[in-house]
Amino acid sequence: MEYAKIMKYILLIIIGVLINSTALAQNTSFEDWDQDDDGLIERHEFVDKFVDEYFQAWNPENEHGILEEGFFQESFAGLDTDGDRLLSDEEWLIGYNYFFRDYLVYDDIVSVDSDGDGQVEYVEYFDSLYETSYFTDIDLDSDNYISEFELANYVFDNWDTNDSGLINRSEFNQFDEYYLDI
Repeated sequence: MEYAKIMKYILLIIIGVLINSTALAQNTSFEDWDQDDDGLIERHEFVDKFVDEYFQAWNPENEHGILEEGFFQESFAGLDTDGDRLLSDEEWLIGYNYFFRDYLVYDDIVSVDSDGDGQVEYVEYFDSLYETSYFTDIDLDSDNYISEFELANYVFDNWDTNDSGLINRSEFNQFDEYYLDI
């Protein structure tokens, strides 16, 4: 699988944790999103439905959106596949190879494992990524919140795998099948 595709999947897993979006594709059909029945999901159709039905399901504590600290906590939890509240070398490398490569110079766990126990705790994760653009790549208006519209547009861009500005049935089904597997 090519790097860009894998990176998009990892990003969507993290976003899925943020908004519990495994239900996003599973509980709706393509037709639910394609409001004008033209066989394509336009950005406005996606954003409208996402904002109306999925962003609030995450129930952000702040009305402005996802706070930076919450984003880091949930993205860490998304990588912690075994739920032990630590990132193993394998979990860290998956995150680095498919997500952090653009943000951090070193791929080895030793570079972020400040206590030397061979695992990355949340505080080590946060400290290593806080000064990067990891959060701000989604927070387009730089207000320290990821708004419902920023997140919806970010998810749309990830689902639009051919960068056409539209989501076709094949792209929708790709993520529908993917979410059924996780």
